[in-house]
Amino acid sequence: MLWQKSWWETRLGVLLYIGVTLLFVFWRPLEAQWVSSLQERAASWSEDSRRLLPLLSSHQGYVWSYWFRMSLLGMWPMFAVAQGATLVAASCPWMAGGAGAAGLFTYSLPISRRRVLLTHAALVGSEMVLVALAPSLMFTIVSRLTGADLPFGAIMIYALLLSLGGMVFPAFSFLLTAVFNNQWKVLVIGIAIALGLFFPFIFRSPDEFPWWSVYHLMSGETYFRYGRIPWLGLFASLAVSALMMFAAVRIYERRDF
Repeated sequence: MLWQKSWWETRLGVLLYIGVTLLFVFWRPLEAQWVSSLQERAASWSEDSRRLLPLLSSHQGYVWSYWFRMSLLGMWPMFAVAQGATLVAASCPWMAGGAGAAGLFTYSLPISRRRVLLTHAALVGSEMVLVALAPSLMFTIVSRLTGADLPFGAIMIYALLLSLGGMVFPAFSFLLTAVFNNQWKVLVIGIAIALGLFFPFIFRSPDEFPWWSVYHLMSGETYFRYGRIPWLGLFASLAVSALMMFAAVRIYERRDF
């Protein structure tokens, strides 16, 4: 029942996010224009960066640059924060009005607060993987229909690196929810941090994100440039996500309703 309840409370957001990302798939800049703009900007790049021009000018480079390093990477963390913030309306009985009544009904059932939070978090995490995978696979289909070569396996790796490496964002959103009990505070703080980590570096293309930035992992730069999956960074990100979820559960369980 908890799975179904969480799905009904988050389904509209998932459908909206997938719809928005699909718009970026179908109304994207033409590849020829994208490559031409790269060549124009390459004059101001460093010598090391100019060596990447042939790779960036390929179809896979175009998809990675436009989709995984810019469009989806910019949208997904904000979607994840917003989905994590749904816990406030879904199961917090201290909220006023209908949401509070729903929360009181939830806690009148023979279930623990831990189970409520972890069930909701597991569903949100699954939804955010779907938000990364669905439009990315559509990109692959569209590319194949136009005769372009786009490896299916590479697209899966990029999408999974983005979604699994980015689990720190929904986990941070759940932690903020447990601390503040306020959906607007969660949204403002979470989205501000996501944008603050993203925008200072996105315009440095083709330079990499700093090694310490979660966006370095989520963009799949290591795989794109060197063909290596950043296992250490992925495990570190998942470990940080698990720690934040553990803290969220502990705070959530001890809160007085």
